Amino acid sequence: MKILEKLVEIHNENFFKKVKVEYFSEMIFNKQYAIYCLFDFIDDKEKKICEIFETEKLFLEKKIKKILGYIVFYGTIENTDIFEIAILKTFQGKGLGKILLESSIKDLFFYKIENGVSSEINFFGKNIFLEVNEKNSRAIRLYEKTGFEKISVRKNYYGENEDASIMVLKIKK
Repeated sequence: MKILEKLVEIHNENFFKKVKVEYFSEMIFNKQYAIYCLFDFIDDKEKKICEIFETEKLFLEKKIKKILGYIVFYGTIENTDIFEIAILKTFQGKGLGKILLESSIKDLFFYKIENGVSSEINFFGKNIFLEVNEKNSRAIRLYEKTGFEKISVRKNYYGENEDASIMVLKIKK
């Protein structure tokens, strides 16, 4: 299974703006992005969250039965943004988004940063920010369940009468 092609498929199923493989391949090579996927592996009964690196992509591709979703973080010196998160439509509403969100945040902030593993990536901020369409009530509920709080609104962010809620999760270390 080709990981990047599957990410494109999941993205295009969930978002209005369609992308190609280059969209994700540019992120993999840019150290300001971290991509985590929710995998269903061939030889394992449990679903697992793994960060995707270019060097490990081919190894993982041989073991994957299905990619159920992904999350992309974008790090700066001051903060981290959730760039996007998506779950295959057929698996939505089963709690997988919450598992993906919580597990990837825990890995990125409480394992890698605390243990100095992600020193190449600029994920040093104490907050995680995101924008979400105010009409996307399912996503807003997911973020609220995970501890995100609405702090602002960006009017017409997604187009006319399509406002974005700005939400933040304060990382407690």
